[in-house]
Amino acid sequence: MKLKLNLFPVVPDMEDKIASILQEAVDGRASIVEIAYGTAAESVKKRILNFLNKKENRRLYSRLEKTDKGWGRIYLHFRWK
Repeated sequence: MKLKLNLFPVVPDMEDKIASILQEAVDGRASIVEIAYGTAAESVKKRILNFLNKKENRRLYSRLEKTDKGWGRIYLHFRWK
């Protein structure tokens, strides 16, 4: 299962939306979560990455992949036992 979250245009409750999609991915045992932040500023990307790299969030996914060409996206990969 692949989940998508579009954060463009930038919303003020960005961290809440990311937390809810992470919880949905864990509950549904998703394989990939795609977070698209679009052509937003570099500070938005840093804000998303800082939230994802918190200890409690980092334990939920196994790998993080970033793309910067054109439309910015972050992929979270999950590994289930």
